[in-house]
Amino acid sequence: MVFDQDEFVHLLTDYYQFCNRVFWHCTVRQAPLGGWPSITPESLAGLAKNDIVIDLLRHVPYVDYPEQDILACKPIIMDHTTIIDYRSEETHKRVQNKIEDYTEPYNNGHPPIPPSCACIATRLSRNGYFVAVDTDDGYIYCGDPNGQHDEPPTDLNLFLKQYNNDAANEWRACGVNVYRPADFFAFCKQRFLELRWIGLGQWHMEALRMNDEWDDDGNEKHWELANKMKEAGWPGDGEGGGWDRAKFEATVNEDETEE
Repeated sequence: MVFDQDEFVHLLTDYYQFCNRVFWHCTVRQAPLGGWPSITPESLAGLAKNDIVIDLLRHVPYVDYPEQDILACKPIIMDHTTIIDYRSEETHKRVQNKIEDYTEPYNNGHPPIPPSCACIATRLSRNGYFVAVDTDDGYIYCGDPNGQHDEPPTDLNLFLKQYNNDAANEWRACGVNVYRPADFFAFCKQRFLELRWIGLGQWHMEALRMNDEWDDDGNEKHWELANKMKEAGWPGDGEGGGWDRAKFEATVNEDETEE
């Protein structure tokens, strides 16, 4: 599959805007003409990326939010999975100091992920995921570091066999699903629409993973939140709008105050 940068930027922008309508309180920023000036081969030299990836990171959207100057945590796009802001000085410092697992999947001490790959989101904890796009093959690699992805395997997972016994690609040899970009963002939206993922502000999500059952007695809080969203008109127009988000957030805040 040939990587299409314009399509990827469009899909990522659309998904960020979806998240902003559903549970973020942010501003989605489009890249200025020529790309984000702080993202250069020099500022990201520690990642050893090729020119295609640098150009991609210069042109994808990023997110601004009021607390970003005092909080290191970035908004999440999946459960315990935060976006990476390659514009920031903090990211540049961590790249320079080669702090593993901040902008790249943990690779067990092996070389960094290939120069053709860009990680757009990384885990906040052991329960999170990483999301990387490979500009060589055009696919998104979504990995669960726990070793067994909770999402069903895709038809593209057959391509992972080529990385068996390849130390440099150990990061995508276990617990990874492969997606076409459009399919990846569609599945993320679907998890929100079916109320398996419920956003509670840009840093927290109540998630019922695919290896959990709907009738699990331990998920009472999840059912309560799902019912509150339905009462507020979810799923609305199917694109994050057309429901009463303010009503949902107010009822959640009331419950938290009572507790």
